[in-house]
Amino acid sequence: MLSRYLSKIFIGICSGISFPLTITILDYWLKDLGISNTLIGLFSFIHWPFMLKFLWGPIIENFDIPLLSKKMSRYKGWMTCSYIFLILGIVIMANSNPTTNVFWLIFGASLVAIADGCKNIVLYPYQLIGKKEDSVGFIASCVNIGNRLGSIFIKVSTLYVAHFFDWRTAYLSAALMIFSVMVINFVIEEPHKKFENREDFSLKQSYLKSFFLPIKRFLKSEHSAKFLAIVGLYKAADFMMQKMSRIFCIEVGFSKIEIANIIQFYGSITVIIGSFLGGYTIKKLGLIRSMRLILTLHAISFLAYLLLTEFGKENTLLTMIITFEALSGGAVTACFIAFFYTIAADLTTYAVLWALYEFSSLIFMSVSGIFANFLGWKLFFCLVPMLVIPNLILLRKIQLKNIC
Repeated sequence: MLSRYLSKIFIGICSGISFPLTITILDYWLKDLGISNTLIGLFSFIHWPFMLKFLWGPIIENFDIPLLSKKMSRYKGWMTCSYIFLILGIVIMANSNPTTNVFWLIFGASLVAIADGCKNIVLYPYQLIGKKEDSVGFIASCVNIGNRLGSIFIKVSTLYVAHFFDWRTAYLSAALMIFSVMVINFVIEEPHKKFENREDFSLKQSYLKSFFLPIKRFLKSEHSAKFLAIVGLYKAADFMMQKMSRIFCIEVGFSKIEIANIIQFYGSITVIIGSFLGGYTIKKLGLIRSMRLILTLHAISFLAYLLLTEFGKENTLLTMIITFEALSGGAVTACFIAFFYTIAADLTTYAVLWALYEFSSLIFMSVSGIFANFLGWKLFFCLVPMLVIPNLILLRKIQLKNIC
């Protein structure tokens, strides 16, 4: 049981360790250079290639990587290739200068997003090893805990290195950390799956078999339209708050070290506790009722930022706010991952639904700066929590057999 628990956590670490480099950490870097909130929000579009991972999902499922797959396996060959390009993209970002030549930053970040998407597709079958109907909450909690641990490690370490040295050194150190994770990947348990490797298997056939047929099956399922709406909207408020609340904290006067300690380190540890609470709540209340309850609590946590607009830079107050937000946020993510495990039975459906989720993330994050500037911080923190209302309505209208 312990080994199964640890393996799911490590898979979560692999999934989460590189994602912040083109979102959260890049935001801090750009803000440090004096770039406006509106432009920082629009820089979220740099992450757009991550959404397109469903396009190469059927290729990963049906074709080997030359040389690498013969030495390892199909999945591990693709995983190694994605890590190599991931590290290359991070090195390119490290050596770019956003204020004088933004092209190389965009190119490097795009390469990171493509490789990260490829890696996450390969890791999905590893997450489902040992999945049973009564274990989705457990698996979701473990993966989310690992994801947060990877996120803690990369965010906090990068911010510390940037504080004591510079951003170039910070990104180069991140590349070294991800290389270490790549090495450990060689020993993780693989899904027990027999791969087809026919020489006459065409690209068209692979897309028919591994893309169109699974999507057709999903769209014919009951509540598929509601599932799509929930995937696209469930974390809309969270996306906008994640993007702008951190920028708000910088404007209030919190330093990089304070942000690293309170928001990234302490906040991420608290998220892990929230993940446990999310898994426990799913077991006790069922998935759908848990999603409704926890999403409501998470929306209420956003309103707490109004206190900072009144009292200004107060470390104790920020710690209390982050505690509430992170506990509910960890539980929200555990519920959302469990929801994915329930509705996405294969790699392609997962990739397409996750692309929708990422597209939602991209849209809401990219306009968050515009809304923050237009509304002002007080009105922004009042209105953003209202975005959870459509989800609460949708979640009352669906049922998941044997889960809820």
